[in-house]
Amino acid sequence: MMDRFAKPARQALLLLAALAPLGGCALADIGSGPAPSLYVLTAPAIEPAPGAPQSPAQLVVEEFSAPAAVDTTRIVFMQSENQIAYYAGARWSDRAPRMIASLLVETLAGTGSFPAVIGPGASARMDQALVGDIRSFSAYRPSDAGFGEGGTKVRVELFVRLLRARDRTILASREFSAEAASAGGMDGVVAAYDEALDVVLADIAAWTLEQSLAAGAGS
Repeated sequence: MMDRFAKPARQALLLLAALAPLGGCALADIGSGPAPSLYVLTAPAIEPAPGAPQSPAQLVVEEFSAPAAVDTTRIVFMQSENQIAYYAGARWSDRAPRMIASLLVETLAGTGSFPAVIGPGASARMDQALVGDIRSFSAYRPSDAGFGEGGTKVRVELFVRLLRARDRTILASREFSAEAASAGGMDGVVAAYDEALDVVLADIAAWTLEQSLAAGAGS
C-alpha cells in the first residue's frame, strides 16, 4: 500500500527539484538590465482671472481614444510617415491617453471656471463631457533637419468633442494642435512634449469654457 503512493510522491519531488532552477532563472531575467527612465508631463499654469465668466456645468473628461501605437507608456518617435519607433530606455509614467486625461482635468480645474471637473471612471452625474481622439502624440524629425536630437520636433494633435452628458449629444467639436522643437537629448525631447501639450491643453480649456457657456448646463 505504501509503495503504491511512494512512487508518485518521489516523482513529484523530482519534478519540483528540476523546475526550481528554471524558476530562479526566469525571475533573474525579469529583473535583469537597467530600469527605464520614467518621465512625467505637467499641466499648464492657468491663473483664474478675477471676474472671468463661470460655467454652471459640471464636467467629466473621458479618456481619449488613441491608436495602439500611442496607447502605451512608450515614447513615440515617427521615423517616417509610415514607420513608428520608440525611444529606448525611456517611458511615460502612465499610458499616454490616461496621462493626457489627467492633465486636462488638472488644467480645466485650475481655471476655476467650472463647479466640478472629474476624470475617467468617476460615477458622479455630470452635465457635460469632453471626449476625443489622440491623432498625434509623437516626436519626429523634419526632412530638412540635420543629425542629432536638436533637429527633433514634437507634434500634439487632439480632436475634442463636448457632449451633453445625459444623451451624448455633440454640442461642439474642434481639432487642436501644436508643435515644439527639442533642444537636444531625451530631456529636451520630453520638454518639447511638455511645451506642445501645454499649448493644446490651454487652448482646449479656453474653448471648452466658451462652448459650455453657449450650451448651458441643462441644455
